[in-house]
Amino acid sequence: MPERQTANPGNRSDKEGQMQAALRPMNLGEILDRTFAIYRKKFVLFVGIAALPAAAMLAIHAADIAWVHTDRLIAAADATQSGRAALNWLLSYGYYHVSGFVSLLFLPAFVQLASCEVFGESTTIVASLRFALARWRRYLWLAFLKWAAVLILPEALAFGVLFGIGTLEDKLGLMGDPSPLTIVTVLLPIPVGIYLFIRTGVCLSLAFPAAALEEISAWKSLRRSWKLTRGSRGRIFIAWLMVFACTLILEGLAVFLIWWIATLIYAGRHYASFNRQVYAVVANFFYAVIAAVVGPLYPIAVTLFYYDQRARKEGFDVELMMEAAGLGTGEPAVIQNLRAGVTESEKPAEPGWRKCLKFIRSLRGFD
Repeated sequence: MPERQTANPGNRSDKEGQMQAALRPMNLGEILDRTFAIYRKKFVLFVGIAALPAAAMLAIHAADIAWVHTDRLIAAADATQSGRAALNWLLSYGYYHVSGFVSLLFLPAFVQLASCEVFGESTTIVASLRFALARWRRYLWLAFLKWAAVLILPEALAFGVLFGIGTLEDKLGLMGDPSPLTIVTVLLPIPVGIYLFIRTGVCLSLAFPAAALEEISAWKSLRRSWKLTRGSRGRIFIAWLMVFACTLILEGLAVFLIWWIATLIYAGRHYASFNRQVYAVVANFFYAVIAAVVGPLYPIAVTLFYYDQRARKEGFDVELMMEAAGLGTGEPAVIQNLRAGVTESEKPAEPGWRKCLKFIRSLRGFD
């Protein structure tokens, strides 16, 4: 994290008040309000970072349209209309997986930027990206593990069970004239897979904040997230659901706008000179803009949830107040280390004031 800059006592008091207000345990409404407040204040920085994965996906789509021509390959495939629709759905689903993995790679930059704003520190897009690049191997491995745990494993389990049930019912002769019970039995693994996707995603949502701010390994970050999210998984799911709903609304408006423009082109009798590839590029451009605008909201929220959970479970806000009151070791990096979540094995010998702090935390119900 960036080094602290020297400031006059008045500015230092303002920052300490800002930290204490932001790091105290908050309810869901306060976290969402704080998320939008941080986003509005650093809108250009957050959108600038979110534009990078959005631009990468736009480039992939453009390369497909210009050189690969996957849509033409599907149209030329020897399949029925429903089969081609299924192939289009699989293609879109594949793009979703690629987009999800690319977005995970930029999460440490979002976390660093949101954390600096919580602590009243200044930063830039370049500094946030350098922060992410400094440990890119760890974040790449963590992105793969989380991507596999949240997307691949639930899908593989759901489709495996779906295929097994369908094969079994076909062997028993139940697929010739399927009853409603047969259909429900076959489709049951789909909602189970969706449930596993949501639950795993929520339980591992704090992995990147833990990895970035505590500087721990990928596996430890996943275990840390699983532990920290206990008691607040419903709140995290609601925050994710609100961002997801906002994205769907904006994408729906973009689709309507593109359809309206295409209708004007058709009505103007320019259909002969109309290039459908241009339509696809324009549509993907709108999707990229929406991803850049909406993308930072959830990373900001999970960063605030990370500090909120540490305040609830570990008394993190109390530790900061004790340090701000001069009850620490006197070293200038103490608050920095507390914020980063230094493990017990890395901390110096426990002084007497920490024993007092543990007693206060036990009275507040943290232990």
